[in-house]
Amino acid sequence: MAIYSGKDMPKEVGRTTMDAEVKNWLKDGPVLGSHEPIAAQRAAHDRFIDADKPPIGKVEHLGLAGPHGTIPVRCYHPSKPGLADGAALVYLHGGGYIVGSLDQFDTAMRLFAENSGAQVYAVDYKLAPEYKFPVQIEEDEFVVRWLHDHAKERGVDPARIALGGDSAGGNQTCVVALKLRDEGGPKLALQMPIYPEAALPFNTRAGIENRSGSYVDTAGVLLFAWCYIPQGVDYSQPYITPLNAPSHANLPKTLLVTCGFDMLRDVAHAYGLKLAAAGNDLTYVHYDDLPHGFIQMTRHSRRCMESTLEIARLVGQALKGSKAAAAKR
Repeated sequence: MAIYSGKDMPKEVGRTTMDAEVKNWLKDGPVLGSHEPIAAQRAAHDRFIDADKPPIGKVEHLGLAGPHGTIPVRCYHPSKPGLADGAALVYLHGGGYIVGSLDQFDTAMRLFAENSGAQVYAVDYKLAPEYKFPVQIEEDEFVVRWLHDHAKERGVDPARIALGGDSAGGNQTCVVALKLRDEGGPKLALQMPIYPEAALPFNTRAGIENRSGSYVDTAGVLLFAWCYIPQGVDYSQPYITPLNAPSHANLPKTLLVTCGFDMLRDVAHAYGLKLAAAGNDLTYVHYDDLPHGFIQMTRHSRRCMESTLEIARLVGQALKGSKAAAAKR
């Protein structure tokens, strides 16, 4: 693991040797972007539901009246005050827009909340192909704006609301951050894209060397794009491909996470270089020995657990408030 700032980001990142425990688990773990029907892939991903759940103070189940119907949101309350006490993280799960449930991400959300001190709001946005762009973006933005409007009654400091997500959720994180900036919407305290799909990865070194065997297949991105993007819509636009934004200036403080065994490694790293060049406050973390999806593999690899806890602590540091602000609540 290496941590960089925007001032000392490496020109490129790579991979070393995959952690042995997670490599062994992946041998018969679920595959995202496989040639199985989408329904079969969704069912297979229930392998990520852990019977032994990490401790948490309280789990609250919400149903928000969103622009496309009810949006289920699961709020995780830490059992004790932490660094980010009074802050909140809205989280958008991964799964190529076609797979993923709150249950499958339950362990990671508990770890993020309990070890950062922030409330975590996991969003069950509607999946493709049943629902296509921009439905997901509109639901994500709705939840961020809803929390900002209801922050005080939720025990949240409206100035310390973060948005994060992994993979397809990382893409949506970058997009919503761009959109809120462009629209003059609520100012995010932090964006946290974890191995985000900042662009299509087909011609990158990472896309080719990680084309199979690291949980998600590079060719599967074709399926994700076909399911998510309506026919005829320009997939190069910034609200689908955030790497292509005309400007990456004035974006929120960013915690960007990449990993070595990931077809999205290079496009996510390129996004980080754009953020750094535009003068944003950036913390960049690269795990050269882990695969895409590692935050869901903490019960199968000590290294995945350690890395996920490290991310949670970095969230806590990024969202920590002053003692005076805490006293006012």
